[in-house]
Amino acid sequence: MKSILDIKASQPFSSLREIHGIGDRVADRLIEHFGAEAAALQAICEGDIASLSEVNGISHNFALSLARDARSRAEGCSISDFLKTKEAVNLYSRLLELIKKFAHTTLARDKLDLFYPLPVSRIDLIQERQAFLKEYIQVGDAFFENPEFLELLTRVRKLRPVPANLRVRDRIVICGNSKILEAAREKLQVFLPVQGVENLSEFVDLARGYSSIIVFDDTYLGFDLPENIEPEYFQDLSKVEFWQVLPEKELAFFARNLDCIRACLNIVSALRSKNFELFEELSEERLNILDKALSKLGEDGKPVGGFDPELDRLEVALQNLDSTLTLALNEANQRMNQTLEASSLTLNGQELLKLVSGGIEIKDLLAKELNKIYKAELEAVKAELAEKLELQKQEKLMLDSLFSDEISYPLRVDQAQLQLLRQKLNNILEKTRLTRKRELAKTLSTFHQPVEKLVRKVLDFDLGFSIACFSAKFQLRMPKLIPETGIGFKAGENLFLRAHHGEIDPVSYSIGKTGFSPASLESRVVLLSGVNSGGKTSLLELLAQCVILGYMGFPVPAKEFELGPVEEFYYFGKSKGTLDAGAFETTLKQFSVLSEASGKLVLADELESITEPGASARIIAGILEYLSRNEQSLGIFVSHLSELILENTKTEVRVDGIEADGLDSHLELIVNRNPVYNRIARSTPELIVERLLRKTTGKEKEFYSHLKDKFKLAQK
Repeated sequence: MKSILDIKASQPFSSLREIHGIGDRVADRLIEHFGAEAAALQAICEGDIASLSEVNGISHNFALSLARDARSRAEGCSISDFLKTKEAVNLYSRLLELIKKFAHTTLARDKLDLFYPLPVSRIDLIQERQAFLKEYIQVGDAFFENPEFLELLTRVRKLRPVPANLRVRDRIVICGNSKILEAAREKLQVFLPVQGVENLSEFVDLARGYSSIIVFDDTYLGFDLPENIEPEYFQDLSKVEFWQVLPEKELAFFARNLDCIRACLNIVSALRSKNFELFEELSEERLNILDKALSKLGEDGKPVGGFDPELDRLEVALQNLDSTLTLALNEANQRMNQTLEASSLTLNGQELLKLVSGGIEIKDLLAKELNKIYKAELEAVKAELAEKLELQKQEKLMLDSLFSDEISYPLRVDQAQLQLLRQKLNNILEKTRLTRKRELAKTLSTFHQPVEKLVRKVLDFDLGFSIACFSAKFQLRMPKLIPETGIGFKAGENLFLRAHHGEIDPVSYSIGKTGFSPASLESRVVLLSGVNSGGKTSLLELLAQCVILGYMGFPVPAKEFELGPVEEFYYFGKSKGTLDAGAFETTLKQFSVLSEASGKLVLADELESITEPGASARIIAGILEYLSRNEQSLGIFVSHLSELILENTKTEVRVDGIEADGLDSHLELIVNRNPVYNRIARSTPELIVERLLRKTTGKEKEFYSHLKDKFKLAQK
């Protein structure tokens, strides 16, 4: 599956300064941050809002405006090309905020801002988006209520680079060749010491301070070096991989991003378990290899214990050396003490003769006997240490130097030799650890680029998946794009009401030429009348939501929806009062474009409130006449002045009504939210009068009956 972001034109800029809002200073900051102008342009064109916002002096809103400008240049249109009024933009923004609630990553939330409705002239792009989202919608239906899967997505984020302060201090690169030294410094000095030497003595002095010595030339190859100095020689610096010299760099990258990478791998596995093969970067076999390698890596960037018996053995040996030695010596001294107390010296005849003749002294005889005991206990201590510390053959030999050949009681260890033993064990551990780091880094290095690509694709996936979750939650459907001028739908539900109230009554409606209205009622311009609180404004909002989402290439809140060509969308919300002269003039100017040939959709809610009723009726009548002249345009005007407007227009205008069917047993209004074609709805005041008439008696009842008769006369 491709990303919805792949549906875009080629990069429209050759320079940062071509983008509106970028001058020399901002361009310099962008280039400094991204390292190159091409990289900065790529971030802008791909809508990487998070990275752009990291640049000094660029706010989130400015980053968004840069990305939107690039997107509009690439697509050949901007938000204002389709959304022509402030209220239309406001509805779009509210829809976008609703969709963003279903995003699981920062990238998806940011990039949703880059999607806006496109005019019908870009129907090709709209259809491409629809096709891609249909694939995502299948995934959304399967996973939008899966909390484990959604939690995994929240853990996916842009990969963090290797920390700038990564520094290895137990390893050194030593060079005798000045050219190689310069190259090594350029490549490695950021991460570990790189030193040049002029003679063997300097080489040895430097090497003694490090557990690992790396050499890239043969200047001192073949010289006799002290026993504890064992350099590693690499033939060609230019061909050396980082995992060989500095495995910590590769391990640090994976360790810093371990949670994110694991989340991505689990997402891939979850999708594959439902037969969604969305990511081709890793085969099942490769995925298992990577998962096994990551299981050996700790968050500190070091191989974890429990997976390598040799590392575990050495670490335990070093950790338990002092305590094991102390315990063994205490037990040996106790045994010696008991042995000596129970000992008696027995002389044979020859020894007695030598003692009497002065050929041997008593102390020599005692020393000989004591030496046996001493040697026996030393062997016992060394055997116990070797067993409990699990020392190998070469390591056991180092135990001999811990104790003096001269008899001593109690048994004592040579502290200098003990420190030397500890150091040797630690050197063995560090060499083994470095070997394991290299092995693990070598394996992980083969996954570096695939992982980077996978994480980018999972982030892009969340953009389409978020829209799919939004669709699944509200049971949206893809609209059918039709060539005829018309909009019609079945069982539509206002998203703002659904989000706030839950279940609501679905509505069906049509204007223009669609499959949802009889041929005789294919009016392109309609007046919508109806009771107060009957759902007229909600219906207009629903239409606006469907048109905006439909022209974004997104699914819409209706079971079936036919959407004809719309080049420009005008929405006029209900005014909160009579407009002053300036605002009134501005509103009228917005209608002056209705005579243009391009297809327009105009939705207006009680436009009559902008001025006095008589003037409003004449103005609306004139607007409807102009709108009717353009055979590519559609309009719905909500009004309580339907009769008065019809009296002032020469154009045939259909009047539909949302009306109450009467009063229920509790004298509450029974409202049918579906507009009735070609019917002026009874007003709410008439039904309220009827309700009061039925609830009262006496003089009050006579009063309400008189008012009721007035409505009957008006209807005649």
